[in-house]
Amino acid sequence: YIKPIMKELPDKRVDASIAWYRRFLVWVEHRWRDRSPGTHKLFRTFQTGVGGLVTDFQDFVTVWTRVSGGGAPYSHLGYREISLLRLVPKELARATPALCISALPGTVLFLPVLFYFPRLFLTEHFWTPEQRLEFSSAQLRRRQSEYRHLIDDLAFLQPQLDSAALRTLLHNIRTGKPNSPDLLAGSVEAFEHDCLQFDYLSYKHAIHLSRASGISAFRLYREYRLWRLAKLLYEEDRAVERANFVFADPTKPSDPAAERLLRQQFCLARGYQSWNRPDSEADKFVRQWCRLSAGLRDTNNERRLAFMLHLPSLMASVEFEDSQKSVDKNNERQK
Repeated sequence: YIKPIMKELPDKRVDASIAWYRRFLVWVEHRWRDRSPGTHKLFRTFQTGVGGLVTDFQDFVTVWTRVSGGGAPYSHLGYREISLLRLVPKELARATPALCISALPGTVLFLPVLFYFPRLFLTEHFWTPEQRLEFSSAQLRRRQSEYRHLIDDLAFLQPQLDSAALRTLLHNIRTGKPNSPDLLAGSVEAFEHDCLQFDYLSYKHAIHLSRASGISAFRLYREYRLWRLAKLLYEEDRAVERANFVFADPTKPSDPAAERLLRQQFCLARGYQSWNRPDSEADKFVRQWCRLSAGLRDTNNERRLAFMLHLPSLMASVEFEDSQKSVDKNNERQK
């Protein structure tokens, strides 16, 4: 009779100690909030950011497990799932110092350094809406500064490509004339040429394309990074089409703010800033982009992937029409 009681005593002591420790932490946090609300808010922001980053990493591992080894094809994945494959590896590399610090005692002592350089050490999980707009705008300006170099690279290759549509497109861009979506769609076939395959790009062309796409231009595995980014962008487009252009996570309750953020991330990856624009304009861009990238949907898909990474620089000169106007125009042509 005495032995079972003796076995239960350590368990009760452990439970009581944990309960006391939790109450102590709650008391410390309340005291901290009252004495120094600024640092307490900073710590809570850091906790929320780490939680969001860890959640995305867990979802990334789940998706990667399904895709790798010939598992579920991309056609069975939604936009957010595919975007995790594109975003999470880069975010983890940037946030590694923050994740290491979060596991150490005295985390709050390092927070001022991390939040003083948020673009360098932290991801958008930790950013405020104002910081997200500022940093995304700065990143997009750096990418757009490479567009003119990409146009020059394509113009240099034009004699080998022998594409009338691309020749007219590049001429209009260099002379400041607007282009039409139909002209841009007609230039897709030119990207099947060997000189525009990622393995055969010139040294400068590969660097310009990497910088314009927002990825590292480092030589090692550069061709693979370009191919992977183009492939994931293409699969994201098809996932958005399957969802009827609705940026909602089917595994979570409806959240308009989260859907708007996913749409903004989609546009930013394709060289379009939608943070300070109406949702209707962003939706118009998404539909037009997907319509153009659908030109890769054939047996030569892999050979045309370079078109996905050149498309932002080419779209900058295109004047888009509303979807209904485009349909009416096509009907008139058929008549």
